[in-house]
Amino acid sequence: MASSKSSGTTGPVLVNFEPIPDVKNNEHVQELGMFAVAESEEAAVVFVEVAEAQMQVVAGANYSILIKALDEALNVRFYKALVSDKPWEDLHTLRSFAFVLP
Repeated sequence: MASSKSSGTTGPVLVNFEPIPDVKNNEHVQELGMFAVAESEEAAVVFVEVAEAQMQVVAGANYSILIKALDEALNVRFYKALVSDKPWEDLHTLRSFAFVLP
């Protein structure tokens, strides 16, 4: 009779996102925010700053970023971006970018 017990791992281990402190002074996080705005399809959005960020360490890192930006009428808007980062390959990938209510 076959055993129902697993002899190894049962699948990928999910790692939680951890808050990044002092994002306003974190040059790398601010650069990722600028990258996200530049890569988005929101042509009239002007980057102001990253307001909040969280990081998930995987094969590289995923960054969940709350971006403060200005629209074409200079209204403050907030956007949520997910950026994958592989610094050893000098590679950033924008996974998602969406308007969020403040």
